[in-house]
Amino acid sequence: MYKANFSFITFLLIVLFPLFTLAQRDADLEMGGEMNVDAKKDRAHEKEIESKIGLWDIKEYGAFQDSTKLDTLHDYTHIFHPVYKNTITATYIGNYGTPAIDNNFFNRIYTTSYFFAQSREAYLLTSGKIDFYNTTTPYTRLDYSQSENKSKNNETRFNVIHSQNITPFWNFTFRTNQEKSDGQYTSQESKNNFVALYTSYNRDYLNIYGGIISNTIKNGENGGLKQDSSIYNGQDAEFWNMRLDESDSKFGATSYFFNGEYRFGKFVDVTDSTEIFLPRLGVLYSMQYDRNKQEFNEEEDEENDFWANTYYSDDYTKDSIRFNRLTNVVQVKQYESAAKKYSFGKRAFLGHELNRGIMPGRHFSDSTHIGTEIKYGNLFVGGGIFRERGKFWKWNFDGKFYLTGRNSGQVELNGDISKPLKFWGDSTASINFTGNIENRVADYFQENFKSNHFKWENVFDMEQRMTVGGSFRMPQRKFEIGANYSIINNYIYNDTLGIPNQIGNEILVLSAYIDKDFNFRRFHFRPRVLWQKASNEEYIHLPELSAFISTYYQFTISKVMFTQIGADVRYNTKYYADAYEPATGLFYLQNNEKYGDFPYIDIYANLRLKRTRVFFKWMNIGTNFLDGVYMTTPHYPMNRATFRLGVSWAFYD
Repeated sequence: MYKANFSFITFLLIVLFPLFTLAQRDADLEMGGEMNVDAKKDRAHEKEIESKIGLWDIKEYGAFQDSTKLDTLHDYTHIFHPVYKNTITATYIGNYGTPAIDNNFFNRIYTTSYFFAQSREAYLLTSGKIDFYNTTTPYTRLDYSQSENKSKNNETRFNVIHSQNITPFWNFTFRTNQEKSDGQYTSQESKNNFVALYTSYNRDYLNIYGGIISNTIKNGENGGLKQDSSIYNGQDAEFWNMRLDESDSKFGATSYFFNGEYRFGKFVDVTDSTEIFLPRLGVLYSMQYDRNKQEFNEEEDEENDFWANTYYSDDYTKDSIRFNRLTNVVQVKQYESAAKKYSFGKRAFLGHELNRGIMPGRHFSDSTHIGTEIKYGNLFVGGGIFRERGKFWKWNFDGKFYLTGRNSGQVELNGDISKPLKFWGDSTASINFTGNIENRVADYFQENFKSNHFKWENVFDMEQRMTVGGSFRMPQRKFEIGANYSIINNYIYNDTLGIPNQIGNEILVLSAYIDKDFNFRRFHFRPRVLWQKASNEEYIHLPELSAFISTYYQFTISKVMFTQIGADVRYNTKYYADAYEPATGLFYLQNNEKYGDFPYIDIYANLRLKRTRVFFKWMNIGTNFLDGVYMTTPHYPMNRATFRLGVSWAFYD
């Protein structure tokens, strides 16, 4: 399935790319094959076309389009790793492309529809992460980076994005990301790839979005070190004994998505020669079809005692799971009126979710295997009110209620309020409040699962959460401070056996953070600090203090090459870090050993010359001179000191 999806999308790219290129050049050929006079004039002035790129994402089944900015900044280009792009510290098993979870409790939000893929969320491209483009000229970015060398412990990443308009209103975008890492330790190889082709069409009356995304992830599973003390024995890492050497996992996810909106409204005159379209009502349709595949292969020696239980015979070596979800949503949206002070928008939607799949079931001695079928659906309704154009307040409140199906009775209520203001010379400052109340049914796989080494049948009560948060932001001053607070009843967690479980007691989680970038002439210093605490640490394990400190010196070489030389440090206090289970891909509680109190230090140089960016990075240099356990997950050491080089090119024509 993986190769077929990749080949199909690559074929589409090869066929359609020449069409895209010719279309945006806007060639106008006469019947005889000669270019007419107007077209020749256009060619003469073609270089004068200013390159402009519009960028946005869509949310809530296409109801909202939020503008974003193209990443052209010089700062932090050396932070290439998806796990650490938007977090301070993480519980991570060490090699690029392998599972991880954010140590910030309030950042554990997932866009994948498949429960067992959540630990790979950082590497997956989903429809919720896509940015849509509108370009006046073709835009291409090539991004390549490599660690170590081609013959030993090689780690490479090659990322391509190409976006091009066929007409001023119709855009096609192609993205691919190819990642491979041999790993510094035995049986740790990983491959992570995604490829996506998607389009957008935006006119006054009509907005259409659609595309296909294919993800593949392959990880060698070594189970971690047999003895953590191996990191002190002086041997090369390739000789350290691991608990597994003949196991691997594979994940595949393919998504097809479509969003369309027809808008009713009118044109109004802005000037004598200019008019704009003001929408009044929108009718929307959204469809998404996700196909997920997971395989765990295990051919360990019979004497290996890594797993406490084995439920199938010796000839059974592969757990295979399929899980598909089809979601259809119809929505009506009434737009707010910018001319009316107290106007606000409204929307209502009706949706259906169909889930199908299969997982391991009964296995017989004659190698016959009968899988367990997964089949259920959900019908839900929802709506919301919002004010996006207000200068005094901006807000959005929405709710979702499941009427029938497995998740019947589930309720999700969300709200956010933003107050724009001018503070300390920053006209973009704002005070923000967020909140949500959830009465959520457990995921299907939290209640039902069968495999060679794990099986469970649970009946959980709905998990109830109330979360509130507040922040103060000053983008021009590069400053943010905030706090979050959550009350949880019937919390569902993965216990010390790696099996989902539930606690009936109430749990409170509180966090506070600060992020400030200090500048003094050419020196920059940015501390990001997170404090968090759970009322019952028996069921939620979090580091009390996490920090990311970045400092660099910035200067220009020969008046053209912008240069930064600096260092980053990531650190968290000791705590009972969650353990990792290879057979399921889940992180789970452990109470045997505390991990942390080790600084992960990187030194780097960033260079930028026009549209080309280069970085040189020496990662985790503390392993060369600091004593301590450099692990964030029990028994899984982080990579030792290694060098990385990265180059990124941007083309706007």
